[in-house]
Amino acid sequence: MKKKRRTKTRFKIFIFVFVFALCLVILLFAPVFNIKSIEVGGNSRYTAEKIIETSGIMIGENGFRKLRLRPEAILELRLLDSEEKINQLPYVKSCTVKIDFPDNVKIQITEREPAAYIVYFDNYLTVDAQGYVLEAGNTEPPQGLKELRGIDFKKYTIGKQLEESEIDLIYTGVEIINTINNSDKTTDVKLADVLDWVDMVSETNAILSLDNRIIVRFNPKDKLQYTIDFTKEIFFKRISTKETGRIEFSGHQNPSFIPD
Repeated sequence: MKKKRRTKTRFKIFIFVFVFALCLVILLFAPVFNIKSIEVGGNSRYTAEKIIETSGIMIGENGFRKLRLRPEAILELRLLDSEEKINQLPYVKSCTVKIDFPDNVKIQITEREPAAYIVYFDNYLTVDAQGYVLEAGNTEPPQGLKELRGIDFKKYTIGKQLEESEIDLIYTGVEIINTINNSDKTTDVKLADVLDWVDMVSETNAILSLDNRIIVRFNPKDKLQYTIDFTKEIFFKRISTKETGRIEFSGHQNPSFIPD
């Protein structure tokens, strides 16, 4: 009796393996599964043609042959090799490349956003909020970006994070710039228009230069929105366009303007 059960069990296993192997052969070699179209979404920095070229995927090849023997690849039909290639593009933050059964491939891109630039010798490094270098060159950085100072690092590679850098200072510096931009959305006067640079002295000590004549020193961890709004009030309404000096936010004291 037990022998018959074992025989029946082995037969079922054989049938399962046979059917699985047959399905696998069909997936890998049947022309119906050859890629007929490739869709790209979420891209603005690169053309769809550039993304597809970088992915290494070609029309007419069988996408199932490009699957890795890994759970996320098999279960989600993701082409992990193509994802790794696309992720090498500097502006790509993440991507997914999936087979859309039976013969389509969908590529979805999430891009990095330029947040500021850092002057490094004669080069301008465009970075995002996480300190990833998106561009580098000796030409002026993209219009609208502000200079971030006080960021020390060992070296940089385009598409990679600044090496041995205090990334938290970049986070905070970008937060300051974003707070200024958000504040400008609600008023007619724009502080960003007169912002020269942001200097991150430390996590609790930052300096702004306005119109190359007013220096603002403050703690970015203490009431940042209030600091930016009050700075805008002082700069545009209480200081003449010819005055120079500094605005100090210190502790619990009221901010003050100290003329030169």
